[in-house]
Amino acid sequence: MTIGSERFERFSGHESFVCRYGWLPKVFRAVLADPRVLRNDEQAMVMLGIGRNMVKSLQFWAEATGVITQTEDGGHAPGPIGGRLFGDGWDPYLESQESLWLIHWQLSTRASLAAWNEVFGEGRLIRFDRARLVQALAQRSTPLARPLAPSTLEQHGSLFIQSYLPSEKNADDTAWCPLQDLGLLKATKTEDGRTLYSTDIHVQVGLTPRVFALALVDFLLRKNRSGTADFNSLLKGDHSPGVVFRLSEHQLRGLIERTMGEALFGALRFVDTADTQSIVLTTTQIDPQFKLWQQEEALENA
Repeated sequence: MTIGSERFERFSGHESFVCRYGWLPKVFRAVLADPRVLRNDEQAMVMLGIGRNMVKSLQFWAEATGVITQTEDGGHAPGPIGGRLFGDGWDPYLESQESLWLIHWQLSTRASLAAWNEVFGEGRLIRFDRARLVQALAQRSTPLARPLAPSTLEQHGSLFIQSYLPSEKNADDTAWCPLQDLGLLKATKTEDGRTLYSTDIHVQVGLTPRVFALALVDFLLRKNRSGTADFNSLLKGDHSPGVVFRLSEHQLRGLIERTMGEALFGALRFVDTADTQSIVLTTTQIDPQFKLWQQEEALENA
């Protein structure tokens, strides 16, 4: 669910495939060439060079990551993430960790994916085994009109783990998910033979003030239109930068300070008083490039 939203969560649609390396730039270019390419399975299979189920999975991930968005006529257009990374030339081939942090933010705050909401959006699970994750997903699915099959929950949980857990990659293997490069998920064996996964705080390589600024503006403007929030909500609040990026208090302070001096210079203030510590965003001073999702939403509502 997005911040402050009660949108329906998704547990399926990915066809059991992770978002594979090379998929997102490829589908972005395909949609630019033909906005209706994904409406025709045969044409999409030829243009993208993958099978029918993979086409459905690719569409799912391209929409979930904000690389493309559906249009009213049933076609597709560049989404906010796709436009920024591939259209504006930030990272045409998705080679930078900075870009992956941006995609991770999108998936954890705006894609309505149950496992992402549970682990990275609300931060309920820091250390867990596969059974605990599936149990948490089952609890999240209780509001649904029809109960989900255990296999659906297990598949969704497994796919989440595969998306982030580093795996061996051969030179010609494109089956891995680029989000593995973020190092957000670690695996260890317990004495009783179980695999325990952890998303502990560590040094977040590649998380730049530029991407942090995009996330911070997004969080502040959706949480409170005035652009003000206390420091603790940025660190521990649902779908906050601290939770989504797994930041320590020290790391969060450092990123805020760097962002005040760089990307959001003149637009962001840190107010430290005896009673509270707050972040204040002056919305009229924000460089428009850092209001990424808000610009898209304004166009949709126009």
